[in-house]
Amino acid sequence: KSKKYYELSENEHPYAAKSEREAKVTRNGNEVHISMTMIRSHFSPDNIEGVKVGDKVYLHMTNLEQDFDVPHGFSIIGANTSEILVMPGQTKTIVWEPKREGVWPFYCTDFCSALHQEMQGYIRVSGKNSNTPIKFTLDE
Repeated sequence: KSKKYYELSENEHPYAAKSEREAKVTRNGNEVHISMTMIRSHFSPDNIEGVKVGDKVYLHMTNLEQDFDVPHGFSIIGANTSEILVMPGQTKTIVWEPKREGVWPFYCTDFCSALHQEMQGYIRVSGKNSNTPIKFTLDE
């Protein structure tokens, strides 16, 4: 039987952010874990710094919606998939390994509301030997 949405309380993904306050970015060596939320019409965090060329970035996205008809999509250039669809209450992970410095936009790929085009964010990638600390903003 297919599910229309997943209860957030039943989400057992180890990197699930079940509220915007739980969204975070952590570094462990060259691995960066981004626990991100998606809800009409924004991501949290939506602006991230401190990622370096060569890092292995795990983007763990939790759709906070609890209405069955509001999935969110996600895409960033160079990820291991062209896009991903996250159903309400679900968490999915993609891996992204930035190959060069720059500001990389990410965005929702599934029409979710009248403000759909506002649902975007940025990851600033610094050089491999940079000492830029992890910083991020939450769109609460």
